[in-house]
Amino acid sequence: MTAHQQNPELAMLRAAETFWRTLRDASAPLVRGIDCSRATAALIRTLATRAREGNPTQVGDVAHLMRVDVSVASRQVSQLVDDGLVERIVDTDDRRARTLHLTPAGVARAEEIEAALAERTADLFADWDDRDLAAATEVLVRLSATFDRASVLPDRAPA
Repeated sequence: MTAHQQNPELAMLRAAETFWRTLRDASAPLVRGIDCSRATAALIRTLATRAREGNPTQVGDVAHLMRVDVSVASRQVSQLVDDGLVERIVDTDDRRARTLHLTPAGVARAEEIEAALAERTADLFADWDDRDLAAATEVLVRLSATFDRASVLPDRAPA
């Protein structure tokens, strides 16, 4: 019996790592032609989604959602502010805080990115049926939740 067969958890980890590398490599061609980086597209899409859901968003929220350091998120947001796609507005509940909002140009950019991604992913998944897409989505959501727990696991000393 191989190690792969003996430990299904490690096999899952290997598959997830391979998937992550493949997704990272595939994401550049998905945003090609929309004249922005993967990070910019992800940030704009995140802000648009949170706005649709009615969730106020601060730089700390961006860092958490994008899984980057606050300084990285702050630089990315500042670039979008400079580009006229995002504005910082004083939070009415906490005057020290700033919430992030897409400008009308940012909303238009989000719609452009979403339309391009919808077209490209429709082509990419053309040979998948709706049931397979739903099942894969469910597994990915579950995997994400499982890996989220890793960030709160206590460190274990080597045996």
